[in-house]
Amino acid sequence: MKRWICVLLSLLFLPAVPLSVAGSVTCSARGAVVLEAASGIALYEKNADLQLPEASTTKIMTALLVLERADPTQKIKVSAKAAAVEGSQLGLTAGEELSVADLLYVLMMKSGNDAAVALAEGIGGSEERFVAMMNERAEKMGLKNTCFRNPHGLPDEEHYTTARDLGELTAAALENPKFRALVSTRQARLEYKDMIITNSNKLLYTCDGVFGVKTGFTKAAGRCLVSAAERQGVTLICVTLNDGNDWDDHATLYDACFARVSRREVVVQGTHRCSVPVLGGEGAAVLKNSLSLTCVTVDGIPVPYSLQEKTLPMLFAPVEECRTLGYLVLLSDKGRVLDSSPLNTIQRVEQKKEERTFAGSFLLKLRKLWRTLTSEIAS
Repeated sequence: MKRWICVLLSLLFLPAVPLSVAGSVTCSARGAVVLEAASGIALYEKNADLQLPEASTTKIMTALLVLERADPTQKIKVSAKAAAVEGSQLGLTAGEELSVADLLYVLMMKSGNDAAVALAEGIGGSEERFVAMMNERAEKMGLKNTCFRNPHGLPDEEHYTTARDLGELTAAALENPKFRALVSTRQARLEYKDMIITNSNKLLYTCDGVFGVKTGFTKAAGRCLVSAAERQGVTLICVTLNDGNDWDDHATLYDACFARVSRREVVVQGTHRCSVPVLGGEGAAVLKNSLSLTCVTVDGIPVPYSLQEKTLPMLFAPVEECRTLGYLVLLSDKGRVLDSSPLNTIQRVEQKKEERTFAGSFLLKLRKLWRTLTSEIAS
């Protein structure tokens, strides 16, 4: 039993923030966007909602679905269809068996289309079913200008996205620690033939703070690139579609956009108080945040945020001092966690004297039943 108490702290709606950068930065892409990852606020836009083919950046969704559904040690047999797929591939042979982990490395580091089809068939049961799963997930994420027709990004008139949708997808994917570790890997040794592969994302080696994400190219889509970078505690996501100068454009956009963002303390340590009823106690338990909370600012203005108190609806006496019995969570207006702090009791709450009898014994038994829930909150 968990309670979320939402306290709106900010109704700040930032103005059209992309304009100050758009006038000072030249970008060769047909469609582009730079997003602050937690809030989703755009720091730069160029045709950000124009539907365009995305080539192998499609594999961001493919990898995310696989990571959520598969055991990395699971073995998948390469079908004749997977082995024969066109475009970039590792050269897998029909009948070979590879682990999900190896296939994911091939998918994201070498952009293997053969790995994409093998994973889609192995996880979805068929490529068609997996593509349906991709579209279902896109709809759930609210990506209204995205449609998938395959798991790899080879040309199809009905396979498209926008720079903004692709940035939002990437922000959601990066909340998965396994995805972030995968796309930031520079070199991996596969179980498959003891092969060593190197990530083809040049920005991992040349641009300050970049830790992913995916390259892409087809003749129809042009050069496509999704990257993410972290500097001084702020994460930005840059997307360029059909950009012949993508490496330089990403570096330039990062320098311009990071200059506009920073982190600011919005809740000082120990200043947020809340109370929880204590059954059989001499009073309510008062909790305070043990850590300060910070959020991102754009041009000195904090992004829209709210606070949520995650606590149990009640406690049982006695309640000890300095015990973690909840969390204070700072959320963006998109529901993403910006920061959090334990909520600790500021003093002991004694059991009422009249409850230290038969009734007290009964309450003690009830309290033991609730102890597991309290432990869950503290963990």
